[in-house]
Amino acid sequence: MTLLFRACPRCNGDVHERADHYGRYEECLQCGHMRDTQPAFSLNIKIKKGKMKPGRKKSAA
Repeated sequence: MTLLFRACPRCNGDVHERADHYGRYEECLQCGHMRDTQPAFSLNIKIKKGKMKPGRKKSAA
């Protein structure tokens, strides 16, 4: 357990770092403010644009 003095963004209180089955987080001892220390889950999806499906007719714009 890590204790950070005056690190709370809301009240400038003391913050300790904890973990549960959802992940790691920081919690203020004075006001109870909580924030995740791990980055949120992100998807790396690449979308290809350009070619149309075969058999489709091109329409005039």
